[in-house]
Amino acid sequence: MNPVKKHIVPWVQETPPYSDAHMDFAWAHPEVVRMMSNENPLPPPDSVLQAVQEAARLGNLYPGSGELLRKRLGEAAGLSAENVVLGNGSTDIINIIVQTFIAPGEQAIIPIPTFSMYEARVRVNGGIPVMIPLTPAPDFYWDIEAILKAVTDKTKLIFICSPNNPTGNQIAKVDLLRILETGLPTFIDEAYYELEERPQSLAYLVKDYPNAIINRTMSKAFGLAGFRLGYALADAELVSYFYRVRIPWNVSLLALAGALAALDDQEDQQRKHRTTIEERRFLQDEINNIPGLRAYPSEGNFVLIDASIIGKSSTEIRDEFIERGIFIRPMSPHHMKEGFVRVTVGTHEQNTRFLQVLRAYVAENLQVN
Repeated sequence: MNPVKKHIVPWVQETPPYSDAHMDFAWAHPEVVRMMSNENPLPPPDSVLQAVQEAARLGNLYPGSGELLRKRLGEAAGLSAENVVLGNGSTDIINIIVQTFIAPGEQAIIPIPTFSMYEARVRVNGGIPVMIPLTPAPDFYWDIEAILKAVTDKTKLIFICSPNNPTGNQIAKVDLLRILETGLPTFIDEAYYELEERPQSLAYLVKDYPNAIINRTMSKAFGLAGFRLGYALADAELVSYFYRVRIPWNVSLLALAGALAALDDQEDQQRKHRTTIEERRFLQDEINNIPGLRAYPSEGNFVLIDASIIGKSSTEIRDEFIERGIFIRPMSPHHMKEGFVRVTVGTHEQNTRFLQVLRAYVAENLQVN
C-alpha cells in the first residue's frame, strides 16, 4: 500500500469514482453504435467548425471568462452576463455548486433515479446524499412531501433534474415552487429543456428566487458534448461566489468560439430539434408496439424502456446488445430495478437498426423463457 494513502481525506478514499469506462469502450469500438450517453447524433455544423478553426490560430493565448458568451446566454434567458457562470461541461458546474454549498458531513437531497453525477460529486466532496425515490412506475414523479420532510438543519442543497434523466418527465411548476419556498439552494437541471416538444425554461424564477440555480449544457440540443461547455444561471451575488470556486480559464478558447457559433446557427438548432422530436416519437411508438415492453414518455433525447419481461438484468441486456452492435445504458446503477434500460435517440438509420435488434432480441428471449 502506498504510505501516502493515509493522508488522503477519508471521503475521497471511501468514494468510488464516477466511471467513464463506457466512453473508453465506445471510442475503442467505433463499429458499435453509440446510443448510451444521450449524445446528439448530428455533428457540429460547418459554421461551428470554421469558428473553432479560426480560434485555434489564437491557441497560444489564454481564454477570458467568456464575457460575450455569458452576455448572449444571459440575455437569451432574460437575464444578464452577471447571472451566468460557465463550466467545462455541466459536470464542472455541478462540482462548482457542490463545492460552494456542501461542507463535509452536510446533506444534499437527491430524488432518484436521476443523473448519477450529483451523488458522485456530493460524496467526493465529503457530503451526504439523501436519496428520495420517485413515485413508482408508471408515474416516476417527484415525491414532494418526502423531499420536504427530508429537510433538516444539515440540508444545504436540493437537486431537481427536469426533464429528468432517465425518466424523461418534467416537474410541475407548482411543485418546484414548494421546494424553492424552503429557501434552500435548489439546483434545477435543464440539460434537456431545449429538446422538449415545446421548450419552456424556468430560468425566469431566478429573478424571484435567489436560491434557484438553473443548469444548462451545450452538449445535448446543440450537439457539442465533446467541446465541454455548460453553464449555470443564478442570482448575480450567488454567481460571484461560484467564481471564487471556479478554476480560472476552465472553458477553452475553442469551446467558447464553438458555442457562440452554435448559438448563431438557428438553422442547425432547428434541424437538431426537429430530428430529436420526430425520432423520439418513432422510437416510443415502435417500442410500445412490441408486446411486453414499455417505452415511457420523454422530453429528453432518450427513451426509458421497461424490458423486465425478458427476465435478465440490465447489464446483461446491455452486454448482449453490444454483441449485436448497439451500445445502450443499463439503469440498475442509477437506482432502478433490473430490466430497465435507456436508449439515446439517434438518427433514423440508427433507430431503425436498434429496433431491428430489439425485436429479434425480445423474440429470442421470450421463446427461450
